[in-house]
Amino acid sequence: EHWILQGGVSYMNQVSNYAANSALTENASLQVASVNQFDKNKDNESASIVATTPYTVNNSIEMISFPVQAGYIVFEKKWGLIINTGIATDLFLQNTLAPNAENIATTTTGRGSESPYRPINFAGLIGSEISYRFGTQYRISLAPGIRYPFQSIYKDRLDVKSTPLTFDLGLRFKYIFK
Repeated sequence: EHWILQGGVSYMNQVSNYAANSALTENASLQVASVNQFDKNKDNESASIVATTPYTVNNSIEMISFPVQAGYIVFEKKWGLIINTGIATDLFLQNTLAPNAENIATTTTGRGSESPYRPINFAGLIGSEISYRFGTQYRISLAPGIRYPFQSIYKDRLDVKSTPLTFDLGLRFKYIFK
């Protein structure tokens, strides 16, 4: 009675900001100096790295995630508490780098063989869910959690490894079938 299995689909947008002081130049245009651009242009002799004044870059990674979690219901009355763990299959959609500089172009990298990102990644999940029941078949929940990828989000051919520990907060609406 106290165990549950739940799954679903979610859109994720992981956003971070960082400071950069260089850009990639090719044919008189400047692009954000990033892993994406370095990998794409590593064999291109006409592309080079130039120093710039420091600027901020907004890094946005978009994914679709398919989580499956098993949970234990600690209590479930008017208020409820569930502790859960599981795994998620994450499908990479795109990465957008938007510099806060006038003369440096925004770049977007999608899926495919040209992309430095893995098209599919797997992540471990651990979290909880605090819910409130209203009516006989409805619950609204706040679900804080931690997500950790099992391997780097970048493809093996790159010298860069990144397994970001992500803290997330979900808002869930549940309809309970009886």
